[in-house]
Amino acid sequence: MRVTRPRHRGVTEILDRMTGFHLDELGNLAPYIDIARIGWGLPLLVARDRLRERIRRYHDAGIDVSTSSELVDYASARDRLPQFLDEAKALGFDVIEVSAGAPGPGDAALDRVSKAVTSRSLGLVIEVGGRAPSQQLSLQELISQMGRARSFTPRRVALPAPEGGRAGGIYDADTGIKYDWLRAIVGNRPHEDLLFEAPLEAQQTYLLRELGPEVNLGGVAISSVAQLATERMSLAVAPSASQPRGKEIGGPPAAKFLYYLLERHRGLDQGQLVRLSRLPRRTVQSALESLRRQGLVRESIVLHDSRRREYRIV
Repeated sequence: MRVTRPRHRGVTEILDRMTGFHLDELGNLAPYIDIARIGWGLPLLVARDRLRERIRRYHDAGIDVSTSSELVDYASARDRLPQFLDEAKALGFDVIEVSAGAPGPGDAALDRVSKAVTSRSLGLVIEVGGRAPSQQLSLQELISQMGRARSFTPRRVALPAPEGGRAGGIYDADTGIKYDWLRAIVGNRPHEDLLFEAPLEAQQTYLLRELGPEVNLGGVAISSVAQLATERMSLAVAPSASQPRGKEIGGPPAAKFLYYLLERHRGLDQGQLVRLSRLPRRTVQSALESLRRQGLVRESIVLHDSRRREYRIV
């Protein structure tokens, strides 16, 4: 499949930890990466020449480079936002990530920061919620903050994930998706301007299967880019691959995810589905019952262990 950029949908943002890989290793992966976000306050910890060279190498590969919101927080707390933005632009950053909850309460502070970013012809991404436990919002607070962020017309609104993709945002304590949250966030609203941080490959797979190959994903490890690109392309080329004979899969999102897992394996029992999906056992049981009622899977006894039940696609 031919890859063209810039993309406005199906964006992949990697998290650059300034370690663990060399830019020479990007190679054929570069066309499948849209943004490299240099994490946390790392740009403050390295020599400017080294940082400028790293950004240049990304640009040579056609990849935009973003700050993390921590830098705006840091600069604003020290009343040095204009100086920070000028230096970020001089270093070559293309995108500035801003937290909707920082640098202070009310729309006036966010409006001031947003205007300062866009007036310098830098891209604006507004992060809603946060990664730290103290920054977590209720569902209604998160939806309200998303609406507030959209009023400033950023390039994207980012939904962050905690380190490890656990217990924050749309993810539960077991790194699984909070299905009711995701449905409420997306609802009947367009989600092309949302960037879902999904640090784990299982989370990326679920979001692709639920929201389609053009969902924007962030916080991706460089080691996961190839698999993510492959899954995007397979879904784009065969969008009905997870729908037997053109029939849509009904029921909860978990049912669609389990159907996808069963497609990729010859047969799985409940325990295997729980481990692969990282869903609670009750959720797996309910989703399987939904698939059985729709005639999409069949249950059979495992020949070498009659106590186990195996599930296969019909």
